Amino acid sequence: MKFYSQADFERSGAEKKKEFMRMALLALPFLAASVAGFVIRNEIICIAGCILFFSVIIFLYDLRLQPALRYGRHLQEIHSGMSHQTLGALVRLGSDSVYMGGIDFHEVIINIYEDLAEEGERRFLLDINKEVPAEWMDQDVIVTSHGNFVLEVELAADVKKEKQA
Repeated sequence: MKFYSQADFERSGAEKKKEFMRMALLALPFLAASVAGFVIRNEIICIAGCILFFSVIIFLYDLRLQPALRYGRHLQEIHSGMSHQTLGALVRLGSDSVYMGGIDFHEVIINIYEDLAEEGERRFLLDINKEVPAEWMDQDVIVTSHGNFVLEVELAADVKKEKQA
């Protein structure tokens, strides 16, 4: 099951554009007030307009635009670097979110040892908006990842069947 496609890149770009436009539209009235205060030589209106303009810009950039930019960078990074595959039994799917690099993830734990010893556990991070089917628990899976970020999860039995055909 592939988790990322071209549609994810397009959604990320549209989200960035939407948040930038929102920030610009909400800050524009305060910039206009600042310019109007400057033109009519009213210092208080000019200063208040500047303060409110930059306050809105900083607030919305931090709250709305920066997460969209981080997610877009994350998508580009995981698709531009090397990926590797790990075969193991799917041991655990985390229900709590893990915050790393400005993005929320779920933990996916697989065990690469046949006897399922604890030191064989490997931790991967899966985008919080994606999910692995719960019925895959305790089955052998192949995790394709970039670093520890999951790109794809497949059942090992399905991959063997495809190679035999």
